Amino acid sequence: DVVIKDCAKVIKETVRTDLDIPARYGGEELIVLLPETEAEGARVVADRLRKNIEDYEFPGQDEPLHVTISLGVSTYPLHGTDGLDLIKKADTALYHSKENGRNQVTVYSSG
Repeated sequence: DVVIKDCAKVIKETVRTDLDIPARYGGEELIVLLPETEAEGARVVADRLRKNIEDYEFPGQDEPLHVTISLGVSTYPLHGTDGLDLIKKADTALYHSKENGRNQVTVYSSG
């Protein structure tokens, strides 16, 4: 829970506070809605977020803990027009990131 809370803090510090919407989605998953952002821009934000989490020093027992995250990106209307479908496609991209080495960003692709 401490790691999730600190990840949320890093997310809030990384995204646009006046427009983007970060939220917890499920047990250990977080989601960020990036209005007015196309796929390449979302990939850039996601990679910046990945790097910020990687560099963050989470409080540990004796020394700081370092964690990494994998991310999946899907965008409206390129990858779909339905919210749940976009989440499913971002999740598919997320699993691609995990299966291909973790600590990376994948933009959804039907191929």
